[in-house]
Amino acid sequence: MTTYATIEDIENCMENGWTDGLPVIPPYGSLVDEMLDAMGWQGQDIIGEIPSQNIVVRAEKAAATAVMAGCKLEYGRLLRAVTEGLLDPLLNISGAEVTTGGASILVIVSGPAVEELGFEHSTNALGANCRANATVGRFAQMMRYFCGRGGGVLESHGTIGHPGRISFCIAEHPETAWGPYHTQFGLPEDASAITLMSTEGPNSINNHYAETGALILDTIGDAMCHYGQTAWYYRSGGFVVVIPPDHMDLVSKEFSREQALDYIYKNARRQTDDLIAMGRIAKSPIEFAQVVPGEMRSPLKSPEQLTFIECGADGGRFSALIPRWAGSTHTVCKQIV
Repeated sequence: MTTYATIEDIENCMENGWTDGLPVIPPYGSLVDEMLDAMGWQGQDIIGEIPSQNIVVRAEKAAATAVMAGCKLEYGRLLRAVTEGLLDPLLNISGAEVTTGGASILVIVSGPAVEELGFEHSTNALGANCRANATVGRFAQMMRYFCGRGGGVLESHGTIGHPGRISFCIAEHPETAWGPYHTQFGLPEDASAITLMSTEGPNSINNHYAETGALILDTIGDAMCHYGQTAWYYRSGGFVVVIPPDHMDLVSKEFSREQALDYIYKNARRQTDDLIAMGRIAKSPIEFAQVVPGEMRSPLKSPEQLTFIECGADGGRFSALIPRWAGSTHTVCKQIV
């Protein structure tokens, strides 16, 4: 096959809508067959459904998407876990595609697979340019796009969108102060895992001069409580706190993970009456919203809606806050087997 023919096939993929807007590797049959083997499926295996839209997803579609995204065959077992997580009804992948909130599917990789497959977990951890982060994150977004648009469903309706809708995959440090990320979902400490959730974009948190872990947690909690954050009314979704080493060194001296969760949950609050006056809460709220005028209000219904991931580099006192999409209260965490 000539180089020109390959370029022509890439252009054909783009013209036919088989793309996220960037060039893809054409899903030639031999490449898809190899990826199917790596993922442990047969092409016609039904691996998931979206019943409300009459969408049936077969393994060949997932394998072809992995090829187009540029994933390596070595990622096969991880990609299978990602695929199964994406098609879990609890994740609501089609809802994430059409929401006006412009949610992205965040992929978190934790455990030995991070080093085994070459994921970046240190410098530029939230925007890693290495192949593993970029292509696995892209695979999840392309599956969201292709599955969410199946069966004649509407185009994306994100009012302003989210750059992570091209790729959003972060990996945790192999060695952590509080144990691997996936242990927050009951998986064994020595497992490799992927965790999926629908999220907004990350918000940078800067505190260079605090001398205690409590002040770092107070800064994170304050970032959760700005007027414009999405979850004030329904308090669904949640937040992922990303803590690099410089902030983690302070926090871990004073708090266990459970203590940090409890501290933020108890202290990150805002006056309900101010939220109503600002227009962030309906004046006649529904019962589900649990609005109590005159009380301090948390953006969380429970501490379980908050998780911590340890990644990022030394050399700057930054953390980050990733708000989860308010349209889904669920996170899917799966062991890579």
